[in-house]
Amino acid sequence: MKKTFILLTALLGALPYMHAQTADDIINKNIAAMGGLDKLNSIKSIYMEDSNNVQGMKIPVKIWQVNQKSQRVEFSFSGMTGFEILRKDSGWSFVPFQGQKTPEPLTADEVKKGQDQLYIGDAFVNYKEKGYEVTYEGKDETEGSESYKLRVNISDSVSETFYFDPDTYYVIQVKSKVTASGKVNESSRTLSDYKKTADGYIFPMEMVSSEQGDLKTYVVKVNIPMDDKIFSPSVKVVGK
Repeated sequence: MKKTFILLTALLGALPYMHAQTADDIINKNIAAMGGLDKLNSIKSIYMEDSNNVQGMKIPVKIWQVNQKSQRVEFSFSGMTGFEILRKDSGWSFVPFQGQKTPEPLTADEVKKGQDQLYIGDAFVNYKEKGYEVTYEGKDETEGSESYKLRVNISDSVSETFYFDPDTYYVIQVKSKVTASGKVNESSRTLSDYKKTADGYIFPMEMVSSEQGDLKTYVVKVNIPMDDKIFSPSVKVVGK
């Protein structure tokens, strides 16, 4: 009896450590590490300046975004500036270095598929309100170290898998899968060098993308005023 009592006591004492991680456990710890839900939800707009290193060439990139409404990404190369604009109901692409003379509208399918890009922040934040499905898929190895793994089903054709550092709970890698016209496109981005801005927002300042190469962020400005004309294909944006 005494032996049984000792074993039972040991088992009860170990229960807290046997508690299995859940998707919400990991999400809540990530949100806390990023400053808290109120801080994240307070981001209404963001302006960023990046340098994109593609095959040894540095390409300046500027991004203007209004949460859940619109986004403009500008990139300069060989003295020319191109852009992609995405809105809730429309979008345009202009790539002059490929011989394009005027902005071309995105297809309805491209606009629809890109809507999740309009959310500032990761797909798992407020995922229930967005109608996404999140699944905890255990531990995995990422960038040579162990990480927690969450899969986010955004739609029948779009999903993202997030990998979290088990110590900081920062996102260290995201793998995306998009199915369009019967074809599956897979991509990944690795995030690092998380820093806090002067107004208390935390962002990864370096990213390595399978599609975009190496990206370093030098300027981040949150909640600055943005004229809606910025998100028009006929407007040339100068400065910030």
